Amino acid sequence: MSLQHTEPYASACQQIAGDFVHHVPILTEGMADGSSMEYTHQALKATGYYIDPEFWDGEAKSCCPPNPGI
Repeated sequence: MSLQHTEPYASACQQIAGDFVHHVPILTEGMADGSSMEYTHQALKATGYYIDPEFWDGEAKSCCPPNPGI
């Protein structure tokens, strides 16, 4: 599941957060230390959604710069 597949993403957001979770590209401390990734992985797993190891195992790389020009 990715943001390219918005219907299952929206459904997962509803189950996990109660509303749509928008992607905001700002690097937070939790993203930098990996705790946000671990929380997200566990939350997705709890919904019963398949977690594809190709995208979740190993070193996480953020798509978010430390200080985007916003």
